Amino acid sequence: MSKRKILFAVVMCVVGCVSAQAKEAGVFYPKSVIEKARANTAKYPWAAEQKRLIIEAAGPWMKLSDDQLWGLMYGPTLHRAWHVLSDGNCPSCKKPVPMYGWSADALKHPWKMQCPQCKEYFPKNDFGAYYRSGLDSHGIFDASRGDKALLFNTDHPDPKDPLHTFGVDDGAGYVEGDKRWQFISAYLIYGQWKQAVLGGIRNLSTAYAVTGDAKYAHKAAILLDRVADVYPDFDYMTQADLYDGRNHGNGYVSVWHDACEETRELAMGYDMVFDGMKDDRKLVEFLAAKSKQYGLQNAKSSIADIRANVEDRILRDALNNTPKISSNFPRTQATQMVVKAVLDWPNNREDVMTQLDWTLGEATKADGVTGEKGMTGYTAYVIRGVAMLLAQFSRVEPDFLKEALKRQPRLHDMYRFHMDTWCIGEYYPNIGDSGWFGTKTTVYAGVEWGKGYSQQPNTYGFSLTPSMYTFAWNLYKLTGDTAFAQALYGANGNTTDNLPYDLFADDPAAFQRDVRSVVKRVGPTPKLNSVNKQQWHLAILRSGEAEYERALWLDYDAWGSHGHADCMQIGLFSNGLDIMPDFGYAPVQFGGWGSPKAVWYTKTASHNTVVVDGQDQGNGAGETKLWTDGKMFKAVRTSGTATMGGQQFDRTVASVDISDKDFYVFDVFRVVGGKDHAKFTGSSFGAVTAQGLNLQAAPDYGFGTEMRSFKSDSAAKPGWSVDWKIEDRFKYLKPDADVHFKYTDLTSGAQASIAEAWIAIGAYNSTDQAWIPRIMTRRQSDTAPLASTFVAVMEPYEKISSIAEIRRLTLETPDGQAYGDSFVAVEITLKDGRRDIIISADAENPLGLKPARGIILQKDRNLKTDAELCMVRLSRDGKVEHVSLSNGTFVTVGDRTYKGDGADSSLSGG
Repeated sequence: MSKRKILFAVVMCVVGCVSAQAKEAGVFYPKSVIEKARANTAKYPWAAEQKRLIIEAAGPWMKLSDDQLWGLMYGPTLHRAWHVLSDGNCPSCKKPVPMYGWSADALKHPWKMQCPQCKEYFPKNDFGAYYRSGLDSHGIFDASRGDKALLFNTDHPDPKDPLHTFGVDDGAGYVEGDKRWQFISAYLIYGQWKQAVLGGIRNLSTAYAVTGDAKYAHKAAILLDRVADVYPDFDYMTQADLYDGRNHGNGYVSVWHDACEETRELAMGYDMVFDGMKDDRKLVEFLAAKSKQYGLQNAKSSIADIRANVEDRILRDALNNTPKISSNFPRTQATQMVVKAVLDWPNNREDVMTQLDWTLGEATKADGVTGEKGMTGYTAYVIRGVAMLLAQFSRVEPDFLKEALKRQPRLHDMYRFHMDTWCIGEYYPNIGDSGWFGTKTTVYAGVEWGKGYSQQPNTYGFSLTPSMYTFAWNLYKLTGDTAFAQALYGANGNTTDNLPYDLFADDPAAFQRDVRSVVKRVGPTPKLNSVNKQQWHLAILRSGEAEYERALWLDYDAWGSHGHADCMQIGLFSNGLDIMPDFGYAPVQFGGWGSPKAVWYTKTASHNTVVVDGQDQGNGAGETKLWTDGKMFKAVRTSGTATMGGQQFDRTVASVDISDKDFYVFDVFRVVGGKDHAKFTGSSFGAVTAQGLNLQAAPDYGFGTEMRSFKSDSAAKPGWSVDWKIEDRFKYLKPDADVHFKYTDLTSGAQASIAEAWIAIGAYNSTDQAWIPRIMTRRQSDTAPLASTFVAVMEPYEKISSIAEIRRLTLETPDGQAYGDSFVAVEITLKDGRRDIIISADAENPLGLKPARGIILQKDRNLKTDAELCMVRLSRDGKVEHVSLSNGTFVTVGDRTYKGDGADSSLSGG
């Protein structure tokens, strides 16, 4: 059965299995859970402070009359928009305000959006008055009834004033020239809906959960019931737009991804206040009167009627209209399971668990995660949602997580994934749509750390979310993996103070004591080794410790969900910086997903890899061909020929320790196919200095790339280098830090170019941008297939390089014939006089130029090997200090033979 059919079957089960019988009690916040919260708020200062903040956040809605609360929710007749103007500016100050830069404050400045630059409010007319003038007999806005006389700039009431209509929006936007600012359309989502309505439900229901005071449940129920009156009539696809009308999507009030989260939040809010509604006669009287006044279908003559309105028109409607809540996997499934449980738990437990098993199976199929790209974005988004779901159900059944781990053992792998891929404790590889150029992620990204409640960005108040500190601790207890305990300790600033930020914790004092005990035993920081996620196609080579920790990574697939054309790209973290950053999330603030600058971020040429014939790579994955993880020499070779359609596309990279502090990277990239091979290499912000090149102005690379200012040497001699003096743009280092990145190229028959590449700086609310140095090593031929072997050595260093000389050597067969260019030997002479010799044979050898075994170093015939990859370190006096070999191979140096066992050897020969 196809994946799509399976998903359809699961969805149909979800919808079909929902019982129509009346819900009898709250599910996720039963009495026992609420009692814990009240006990903790009475005992612990941090919990009391949470309670105070929650009550304070509910205050603005408590000050509103029931009638005012009811009137906060609008109908679907007003057009909605995801952005004011996605690639726009402010009509007043003319400064750029892209994407989500405009802000709303629905309670303090209703019906207004504020420019972050000049702080002006738009629209300039009193839209609230115009809205009220257009309400029909059902309490829904009808533009034909609206008083057009109210559509003027209230700061310039004189019709003769040139600014009389400046900034005026009737719900269809303010137009000036070829630009349309959709102030009201965006406000309806970010102000009235997310803040005034959802914010009210969130804060009021949370206040009830921590106090048990029915007055909060009363107010929340009014909002929930009014939302239910109109929720099924909202259809984002036909009523709203994305990116200024260039795109549309399913959804309810908000577009699909937010509609999914909001529907789950509505379900949780309803579940919180369910018990608090049961004896509220004033609620029935008020809503019954409203129903009669506005001719609503449900008479609201009882609490049962009100509950049925919410359950049928929010919860069941969402289950019966899956496209409106279809989101990034597994968010839709999580919402369905929560809604289903709220409606009929425990009667439908078996159905929920069946869907949970299917969901977790899909969510863990690639090294514990889905395989979706976007390391700190979409990849993490999935497992954070699963963590929240599991934690929510653990409130219902304390052993729920234990059972889930038993049913789905790869859950452990799921939460190890972002532990294993976290580099030097500060960075993740920005593979695919993820993160921003050169920026840090200083906490474990596998869960969304919060304080037991989470203050929502651009909204009012708090969500009473399960504590991820509690969740991580439970993972540790169930798996014995101390990294989870260390992660929660680090996320709290390396202290146990106020842990676990969980109002519903059994014993917070014991929790803190137990965490301290683990940290005392194993230390505060997880010890991570090199790792190869072969299903996700990411290898990470680690070495060094503490401030000298470093990590070299290789990504060996292209595209996929939220992926880029980036197969065989490498990245490097060391010296406290992202030395070779992936550009990160596409800069959609410059015109949307299809804009040239957003497309640039997805192109092969924007990554540290090779472009063949100017074309982006195709969808596909590579495979690991070699893996060595020794003490001071760590290497991986992967092949991804399917992504470029030729005969060979493989890369060998090695991280080689010079000392505890210093290291270098050895890189061999073999390509066969096409007629034009361009290898791109970039570092961070900074100035570059070239050696060994005669650079002249040259044409740009082209092919739709965002690069400029090319200077090239058409006949570059192997051994040329470029040294970056890296600018610490984000002030991550000490003021006197002087970090460099030196790239030495040993490729034969190539042209070398230095250019500038365009990047965006920061998140998509920013229009900051820069041009940074970029290297291109290019080989071309009139006939195909062109065979290229790109060879390079890269060294990050502080102030002074540790390498004196790098040169390429010649290899020959035992009978004295020279090997072709694809068989590589490099000698690296260190400044302390030691020498490293690294040999990399062309194991694939698709052109069959020479046999791949039996290699002799021409310079010194005393060195012989049959290894695909071999490294020998010689002391100043020529003695062997260290040998690294691929498994099952040998190297002979002089009269001594060393045999590879898959690890480093040190003076241990046969």
